[in-house]
Amino acid sequence: MNTSRLLHYINDLRGPEEVLPTLSGEELANLLDALFQNLDTPEPEFGAQAWYEMAVEESLRRSTSAGSRARESAAASESAAHGVA
Repeated sequence: MNTSRLLHYINDLRGPEEVLPTLSGEELANLLDALFQNLDTPEPEFGAQAWYEMAVEESLRRSTSAGSRARESAAASESAAHGVA
């Protein structure tokens, strides 16, 4: 992701609370990578730290939700295999 695209996100008036949940998994991963790289510069963009922290939280929320769904699906499959409704 180039700097202008990163700034597009950082300067979005909706803010990370509204923007991050709308991103696909790939878009979120790309944004996290770009934010991390930006924060590793001598002069990161203003707001990049907050966006990065919230993007990490969104990523963790998604992985936790996906893990819960996978466990529920596995439990349902196990129950079905044993004839439990």
